[in-house]
Amino acid sequence: MTNNRQPEKMYFSEPINLIPEVPSRYEPHWHKFTEILIYPPKPDSHDSPRISVDQNLFQMQPGDILFIWSSEMHSVEVNNDKSLIGLQFPANLLTDIPELASFSHLFRTYHLISYADPQMYPLAEYIQSQVQKIVELRSDSSSFHSVKELISVYEIFIRFGTHLKSTLLPLEISSKQGNCRTIDRINQACRYIVENCDKDLTLESIAEKAEFSACYFSRVFKQTMNCNFVEYLTMQRLKRAQTLLADTDLAITNIAMESGFRSISTFNRVFRKYKGCAPSEFKKHYFQQSFQ
Repeated sequence: MTNNRQPEKMYFSEPINLIPEVPSRYEPHWHKFTEILIYPPKPDSHDSPRISVDQNLFQMQPGDILFIWSSEMHSVEVNNDKSLIGLQFPANLLTDIPELASFSHLFRTYHLISYADPQMYPLAEYIQSQVQKIVELRSDSSSFHSVKELISVYEIFIRFGTHLKSTLLPLEISSKQGNCRTIDRINQACRYIVENCDKDLTLESIAEKAEFSACYFSRVFKQTMNCNFVEYLTMQRLKRAQTLLADTDLAITNIAMESGFRSISTFNRVFRKYKGCAPSEFKKHYFQQSFQ
């Protein structure tokens, strides 16, 4: 295994990196790629894999899907029967498509898609079927098999986005049309936060931009994003800091300021709270190599 303290370039021979057999263990690391781990509905054994993502431990059950988003620290704690299948692809595969980019903020609030959850089961089953297509296509020597694999990944996120639109805010919005409009406004607010997270942003100012009262915006934002405004703003600032840690040689103090933190002590405290380590240590874990 390559030492994850020595960053290496992560090159794929195909647009989608298929990992047919995820290792039984893999040390903490992070990279700029989106990753999907798939646990088959009928694995070889029932020794459930355990995956850590940003200090959250997920014990996967048969049929479950786990999304690991770009820049999230993660590790394979246990995968004894090696039944897990992995997909990795550049994060811009989603963000370069406007309709999918508008949902990227929502997508990132979800990690585990439970096969046993009646509400999530149809989505989990659909993702399983698309991943199986990708596995079959990988052994296909016909023309455009790589394009077909990309289409399957896009189909996964189209179904994911459709699922979110049909299930979010059921109590707050009385009509499907109203539901979609509210989600669209929340997405617009999220895009503004992402682009301006280095500035002094307040809930009131963002609510005004979304044309909601502060009280209503606070409520529907939390329902939609599974976190409150302050938490979301903090996560976007941390995400920007992670990019600067990976791509620049800026001093930690400068990274803190350029990410919207007003003091190095606050930056260090918040970073350690969410990532479990200091920014300098996190930089050492930047790992650009795949499982293979």
